[in-house]
Amino acid sequence: MRLERHAVRRLPRRSSATSACLRDGWYQTGDLADEDGDGFLSIVGRKGDLIRTGGESVVPAEVEAVLAEHPSVHDVAVVGLPDPSWGEVVCAVVVPVRDQVTPTLASLRELCSGRLASFKHPRQLRLVESLPRTASTGQIQRRLLAQLLSER
Repeated sequence: MRLERHAVRRLPRRSSATSACLRDGWYQTGDLADEDGDGFLSIVGRKGDLIRTGGESVVPAEVEAVLAEHPSVHDVAVVGLPDPSWGEVVCAVVVPVRDQVTPTLASLRELCSGRLASFKHPRQLRLVESLPRTASTGQIQRRLLAQLLSER
């Protein structure tokens, strides 16, 4: 098999961004992981997505996994919105299932009861028609979503 050379587009060097990711010679990805009882790691989120509320940390993916089980939720994202008392509050951004009863904040919080610590329960609910996602991987664009909601 013959390999062909292709032109590679060089990205601009961002030494400040690179140095911010290096700690003692190790590259820090910003991924958050959880280790199970057998020593296996699972990626649960990104450090930049972490919500800080009242001194506690909330991983959005953990809350989303619970809220996605609600029968009236088609799609869901969890973001932190600025709050003067708590720093941030947990906000559930929901795309409701069409032609069904619209989910309420109370019904979402009830679903979380007994499954998540109370500080992880959503304090706000925003209903949207769709969630902003990246074109290549389909990941939720949390920063953009939080920015859009804060501007409302």
